[in-house]
Amino acid sequence: MPNVPDGPVEPEGLPSDIVDALFSRLTSFSNLAVAVSGGADSLCLLVLLAEWKRRTGWQGSLEILCVDHGLRPESAEEAAFVADCARGEGVPCTILRWSGQKPASNLQEEARLARYRLMAQHMRGSGSEALLLAHHQDDQAETFLDRLTRGSGVAGLGGMAADEPNGPEGLRLLRPFLGVAKARLEASLRARGRTWCTDPSNSNTRYKRSRLRSILALLEEEGLTAERLSKTAGHMRRAGEALEACLRDLAEKHLIEHPAGPLKLDRLAYRSMTEEMRLRLLTLMIARVSGATPRPRFRNLSGLDRMLVRERPCRLTLGGAVFDARDDVVFCWKEPGRTPPETLVDPEGSGLWDNRYRYCVSDRRKAHGRQALCLGPLCNAPLRSRDVNWPKGWPKAAFHCAPVVWAGEDILCLPFLVAASNLGNSCKGDVLDLERLPIQVKLLGNYLDDGTVQGEN
Repeated sequence: MPNVPDGPVEPEGLPSDIVDALFSRLTSFSNLAVAVSGGADSLCLLVLLAEWKRRTGWQGSLEILCVDHGLRPESAEEAAFVADCARGEGVPCTILRWSGQKPASNLQEEARLARYRLMAQHMRGSGSEALLLAHHQDDQAETFLDRLTRGSGVAGLGGMAADEPNGPEGLRLLRPFLGVAKARLEASLRARGRTWCTDPSNSNTRYKRSRLRSILALLEEEGLTAERLSKTAGHMRRAGEALEACLRDLAEKHLIEHPAGPLKLDRLAYRSMTEEMRLRLLTLMIARVSGATPRPRFRNLSGLDRMLVRERPCRLTLGGAVFDARDDVVFCWKEPGRTPPETLVDPEGSGLWDNRYRYCVSDRRKAHGRQALCLGPLCNAPLRSRDVNWPKGWPKAAFHCAPVVWAGEDILCLPFLVAASNLGNSCKGDVLDLERLPIQVKLLGNYLDDGTVQGEN
């Protein structure tokens, strides 16, 4: 009979060969930022990264970013602790502070958003290519349970990605510890005689994450371990990737996009799709024309789908998008509503307009004297309907939110639409460059169920 230990087996730390494997993908980067709070997970990331850099001779740059949220009296001391640890490892550290009035509700989520916002602002100036995070296997299991309680679908239950190219604030997020148990990270620090900070909110049952940790401990007694939940999340993520590939194929085959904004879809082809792919395609269309990330309730999205599958003409609005279904075609465009897209007055440099177009202003705008240069929607422009040679085969209403450039009463550019005054069909190289953002075919999160999801207190 094999020997059975008398007590629980202490977890082992991470040996150097496993650490090298976890960090092997980082060799393609030259400038990385590392989020460190002072807790065991992120401190272990700092320590093992510094050791790996010295051991392998990686010539890239590392910078530690620590956000002081100012929510607890000891937060400044913890930030100083992180700075001392970074200094001891020979890695530069920047402390970012969340200043201003703090929200009275949903505090943890707002703090998370502020953390990414502050780090993104700093990284844009430092040139960091990606942000390393210390999320681990236990975090993935908690994320899976959290999203399960919210009625999430495939996209949500896929959890966090080890490499997330377009994370919050457009950051590229890398999570090398996503398959590693938290206990092994703590064991790695103990083996080095290192201490870490402990956030009391992690055990405060006021917060949902803390309650989920308690549930996870009970589930492990029944064999549903963090490792198994993490593997399930991985299976769901792969299934999500397969759905994305199908969605991309359907969009390429059946969606027609006018460069001024609206979409056109063959109604017969739509009816031939499976229900799940129809719902996914509708969500993609809403996101594309609105410039926002839609979170429609399932019953509303399903109701829209039922109307479009029928043979009768109809017009419905959902998530800021108008769906105009004719006998054989479905048009979709951004709804102007009570608040049409904003008008940018004297924009400079480059940026995004309405989250749908990228603009770059040239110096030639100065030739228009003191009149302000405006970039805004067609419905707000000083332009009469009869002055536009409307595209054939599209409803006029589909272009109310199309971009227009003007100064005073003079229309300078009517991109993607041809005007009677021969203004042309493009702004490129004239007043400004304006281009439609490429379509992002991805699973855009979860449908909301018919219940109310409570945020954190």
